[in-house]
Amino acid sequence: MSARRLIDICFALFFIIGLFLNEGLFGSVAVPVGLVAYHIIKLRELSSSIELSFLLLFSITYPIFWLFSVLLGVDIHYLYWNVNSGFIAQAFSVQGLFLASLFFALGSSRPFTVVDYRQKSSAVVFWSAIIAMLACLIIAANSIKGSIFEQSYDYELSGSSILFEYVLILILIAYCYSGGGVVRRRVLIFAAAMFVITPLYFGKRLPASMVAFAILLLYIRPKNIRQVGLIFGAGFLVLSLLALFRVGDSGQSFAQVVFNISDDGSMRNNQGGVVYSSAVYMKLVHEGIFDLQFAMESMANVALSIFLPSSMVDESAYINFAAMKYIPIPGNGGFPGVTFYVWGGIPGVVLAGSLFGWIMRRSGRYPLLAVYVTFLFLTFPRWMAYNVNIMFKAGTLLLIAFVVIRLVSLASKGVSNPSRAC
Repeated sequence: MSARRLIDICFALFFIIGLFLNEGLFGSVAVPVGLVAYHIIKLRELSSSIELSFLLLFSITYPIFWLFSVLLGVDIHYLYWNVNSGFIAQAFSVQGLFLASLFFALGSSRPFTVVDYRQKSSAVVFWSAIIAMLACLIIAANSIKGSIFEQSYDYELSGSSILFEYVLILILIAYCYSGGGVVRRRVLIFAAAMFVITPLYFGKRLPASMVAFAILLLYIRPKNIRQVGLIFGAGFLVLSLLALFRVGDSGQSFAQVVFNISDDGSMRNNQGGVVYSSAVYMKLVHEGIFDLQFAMESMANVALSIFLPSSMVDESAYINFAAMKYIPIPGNGGFPGVTFYVWGGIPGVVLAGSLFGWIMRRSGRYPLLAVYVTFLFLTFPRWMAYNVNIMFKAGTLLLIAFVVIRLVSLASKGVSNPSRAC
């Protein structure tokens, strides 16, 4: 067994221990410190992967925010009184176990994305995707009322439009069938940029950041971990400043701005909201509310939601909505590891992490898996901080779209042996 995988196993065992020994300094300090240390180790080992570097830098902010809340003597969230540090330690433990399982299955392999494969050239597919993007932009813009200037990034007033996020499917299709030409590249970048500017106008930071991230990873691509760190740091600071429009009562010091600390001595949403929401789920599992029956119903309705609109599936498909019936939480949905723990306990976390690690490992052999892995990397701000539904619903629709396009293309050309392209 390699040293890398031995480290993954050791940390996995550490996080399992943290799931049960979660009180006192071990839970409030040792577990998050261990999670930070694990992130640093993996950042050094996997620095050759730009995508994994961004994901790990994003993920490490959560235990860091908690440690600073302990250091500064402020609550991790203004609703923190509903939980305690023990549930937060459990949330960090299952998230760490999820990551350890993923990286154990991935091993020393570097995940492949669509940029590692030759782009096909299809004018019909490319321009159809661009036209569909324009239609999505018009529909999404018309479905939301008001703007940032009227709503101050207020989550509840700004409404929502899933098309601002699902456009990533069209962006990937257009990229893979652009043929690498200069004109089509410029057209796609311009069309994608409209999905950065427009969501920001309506106060939608998350979809805007994911589309901007898509442009970055598909075309700009930082050359090393230092550039990744600089880009991530700049983007994180900008999004923190934009968050002030949503809450409006953070102090004026640098620490208060970055950590979004309000005058009452508690962090608001963002990282604090995700940590708090994750702890709420752990508490609901502990109290038997999120039990086996709920887990089965939730997984079944997530599967149904792939092909049905959200209004036609039970609320158990969205764990954050189900939790609101018992304990108030903000719009944040919590860590993916916690969701998989709700669904299947420790075995569920290990199986889920191993599955996604295996998919990333095999992406170098199967172009269709590389498409899905690319989608995971473009949307990790959603599934790492809100809910995992996009991994299944939009991810499945993406794969179906690529399979249909490939079959139609092969049928129209009479080709029996497709080339190695995305």
